[in-house]
Amino acid sequence: MYDVNNGVYEDDNGYYYCCYPLFLEWVPFNRFKDVKLIGEGGFAKVYSATWIDGRAEYIKRNDGNWIKEEPNSIKVALKRLNGLQNISADFLNELKTHWKLNCLQYDSLRFYGITKDSETNEFMMIMQFADNGNLRNILSSNFNNIFWNIKLGYLYCLVNDLRNLHLLGYSHKDFHSGNILNNDIGTYISDFGLSGPSNKQKSDYKIYGVLPYIAPEVLNGELYTISSDIYSFGVVMAEVSSGKPPFHNRKHDASLALDICNGIRPVFGKGTPEIYKKLAHRCMNANPSQRPTTNELHETLFCWWYYMDNEEYGYKGEDVYVAFKEADKEIPNILTSYEKNSDAIYISRAFTFNNLSKPINSPFITSLYLNEENNEDCQDSQLVDLEVPNMSNEFPDNEQLYKGIKVREI
Repeated sequence: MYDVNNGVYEDDNGYYYCCYPLFLEWVPFNRFKDVKLIGEGGFAKVYSATWIDGRAEYIKRNDGNWIKEEPNSIKVALKRLNGLQNISADFLNELKTHWKLNCLQYDSLRFYGITKDSETNEFMMIMQFADNGNLRNILSSNFNNIFWNIKLGYLYCLVNDLRNLHLLGYSHKDFHSGNILNNDIGTYISDFGLSGPSNKQKSDYKIYGVLPYIAPEVLNGELYTISSDIYSFGVVMAEVSSGKPPFHNRKHDASLALDICNGIRPVFGKGTPEIYKKLAHRCMNANPSQRPTTNELHETLFCWWYYMDNEEYGYKGEDVYVAFKEADKEIPNILTSYEKNSDAIYISRAFTFNNLSKPINSPFITSLYLNEENNEDCQDSQLVDLEVPNMSNEFPDNEQLYKGIKVREI
């Protein structure tokens, strides 16, 4: 028995355990060893470390007393915000957002507590370590072995996190593949430093994020909303399909921002199912009100993952099964090497753009994927991949576990 609200569960012997996420811990920095820098973003550095004592767990004996379990060391991630010698509003916001998500969703990326580097006096967050790294690196290093049931598992876990974040009234505002982490259990959204209530802007009115993932209305000066996160999710869908970061071959500058507002969108990998492209393009619709909700994405991806019928959205499990199995035959043939423009920058930074045009959809994408009759004043944009799937190869068996849900093979 597990009490979600109180973080308490009962085992088969009648003992009660107190477990994460009931409380956060303050941990002296000397209780960590083997601290190593493993990543650096626009506003923070991330280290791996061994937490000597591990997180605190307590057991309630039959006599009613709570006793602390013997400590076990664990590997963790330490996140240091650049130059944070004092607790800032941004740091508190990230703590609050991450903690609220943990309390709402037990299988989100775990946040254990806070420490302070004794040498630099900078505060650091203590978090669950994701052994497999971020999604961008996973795709670039192992794309040809990641078949569609695994891809759909990634996306389902992500939209589950995103849905719960939106239920809290927050938008992430920096959703990209570098902020998506993976281990053998699941895939997680991380880095809530820019997250906050929808329709609220930072006081400096700058745009923050990784340019190819930023929604066109935000580039155009409008406030971040939960629909802006949905746009970013659509870009991630394209990246999961192709294995390449969006717009890797061009500068991430005002020219790209203008093209995004004029309807250009990332390309998809060869053989990607049309139903997948259509959903991704709906996410990337220039009109935020026409994008799907996280509830729709959650239901759709669950049905795709399990090849189930969904009358509400018009999917038949057998057709979905065939589409993704055929798409799998192309994955070993997709070239994943690419030349990256030196000015294609995939870390979060601040932007200021002036005189961008009003966001529109391209007529090409509209006619194929958006089912819109009226899309006035649209300009042409880059064509998306329309290759016919190769039907020759057999689909290899794959079985993975994602957050306790088993991939079904037919």
